[in-house]
Amino acid sequence: MRTMFAAAAAGLVLSLAAAANAAPLPAGGVTAAQVAQLLQDEGYRAQIDTDGVGDPMVRSATDGVNFSIYFYGCERGRCASIQYSTAFDTKGMTYAQINQWNTEHRFGRAYLDDEMDPFLEMDLDLERGATTELIAESLVTWSLLVPEFKTYIGF
Repeated sequence: MRTMFAAAAAGLVLSLAAAANAAPLPAGGVTAAQVAQLLQDEGYRAQIDTDGVGDPMVRSATDGVNFSIYFYGCERGRCASIQYSTAFDTKGMTYAQINQWNTEHRFGRAYLDDEMDPFLEMDLDLERGATTELIAESLVTWSLLVPEFKTYIGF
């Protein structure tokens, strides 16, 4: 209970800081540069890269775990949605364990790849317009999910 309260308090502080700097984003989504800048403004490293199909992606880390932000529905440099994603190289996970995570957590879906390694992902739709505050809030959520998932999978 104390951990949840501390995490919620930290999230509130971060969200208040983000709200003070909120800027609207136009319909059509966000650019990789905007997401990278937001990450850096929040104290995260951010490296812009390209995924396997030529769309932008941003690499970063939280709680000692590397993650990527993938961009989808990209037109003229703006992308309609983003997806936070991280994978763990661990053996011994079962479908029942992953299903239990998904049953108990509304945000941050998990799955196992063909080697039974767990993945954690979270999507954010920005197509109809959004604010930098919304993206900052999603980063807070992601940054709370990753350590919780690490603990859950025994990583």
